Amino acid sequence: MFMLFPVARTVLLIFVALNFKSLQWRLIGCSVVVAILAADLPLARTGYMKFDNVFGAALGTTVLQAIRFLLLMRPMEEYRHDTDKVPAYQLPFFQRCFWLFSMTSSPRGIGWSFRVKHGVVPVKPCHRTRLSFIASRLRWLFSHYFLLEAALLYTRYNPVYLSEASVTSQGYILQSLNVAAIPCQMYALITCVHSTLAVLAVATHFSEPQAWPQPFGRWRDAYTVRRLWGRTWHQMVRRDLTLFGPHWPKQNPWDPARAEDSSVDKPEEREPWGRRYRRLCYAFICSACMHVCGDVLLQFRLWNDFPSFGPSGTKEVPNLIGYSAPYFLWQPVGVLVEETVVAIGERMGLQESTWTRMIGYAWVWVFTSATLVYSVDGLKNAVHISYLAGEGKGLPVTLIEVIVDRVFGVQLAPVISSWFPRI
Repeated sequence: MFMLFPVARTVLLIFVALNFKSLQWRLIGCSVVVAILAADLPLARTGYMKFDNVFGAALGTTVLQAIRFLLLMRPMEEYRHDTDKVPAYQLPFFQRCFWLFSMTSSPRGIGWSFRVKHGVVPVKPCHRTRLSFIASRLRWLFSHYFLLEAALLYTRYNPVYLSEASVTSQGYILQSLNVAAIPCQMYALITCVHSTLAVLAVATHFSEPQAWPQPFGRWRDAYTVRRLWGRTWHQMVRRDLTLFGPHWPKQNPWDPARAEDSSVDKPEEREPWGRRYRRLCYAFICSACMHVCGDVLLQFRLWNDFPSFGPSGTKEVPNLIGYSAPYFLWQPVGVLVEETVVAIGERMGLQESTWTRMIGYAWVWVFTSATLVYSVDGLKNAVHISYLAGEGKGLPVTLIEVIVDRVFGVQLAPVISSWFPRI
């Protein structure tokens, strides 16, 4: 059960809607929200340990939002929706709460003054009618559901996930697939949830199709580590992770001159490299802290599920707190390396081409597969402990297994297991 999470989200909206001028009251509000989320960590359960880790990261994201909206900015004064007629702080209290709910439900700022400018894949013109959009998102839902099940089957029957052996123990090719399997599950799950919500929102006329672009950017844009995160993967949490800046000077969204400028596409002023890199480092530190919340939730889960384990028990569960952090803390190093190489290449007269992008894709794959090993091993071993305790028994049969069994009469479990070398 994780009933405290929606309570924390509601309390956050209430404190922001009250629009306290006093820093003391805003600090109290932030502390209350963080305390509720901290109390939820030992209790939260999704029923599946991998998704427990994701839910813990969601708790961490809410902590960042509490700091951002209550201590670092005033969203009702600094943000504006395209349909707003008056500033949000002039609305009645319950309308302010709904306005804030809509704002926090749009992490990329679609239709808002803080909209993300890069990486968002707009809805295709042929899918901007309600029926065509619903059909396209249903196709996405079904295709990504099968991707989710394929990744689940890979981890369920791969011997490395059923032991404490490292994901590197099967050779480099399988290592690359092993470390990609869990992020692939997260990617497919988020896409399925997003597609379902998009279908419901558009079918009920709650929003327009244009408000629901794809949740991730284009994979072809991910030919550097910076672009992998900035344009492809981190779209949903980019604004929360950059809450510590450095920021551009704040602008009043109700300034007529600003509204006129926003209607004209102008080339952006390029920031100094040091300023951009500092923001990147802060973002990955926040990302590491956010994902460590998932580690903490898993640690509490193991301690609660196995009473004989823990600091005072006779047996010890492997420490999971901090396993997620190294991967994210390595990313600024990768960006520094690649931008140094790019700068050297530019001095030598090299220009971006298909070949340089191919090298970039290979670099991103090698760097990501190497830095993910430590974190994936930690999560995998936590799931392995739960399997030893019986959580893995009686897992529901996937739809892919049912279809293959009924159509071809083949049991997938032994077939998939035979593809992997023994550990």
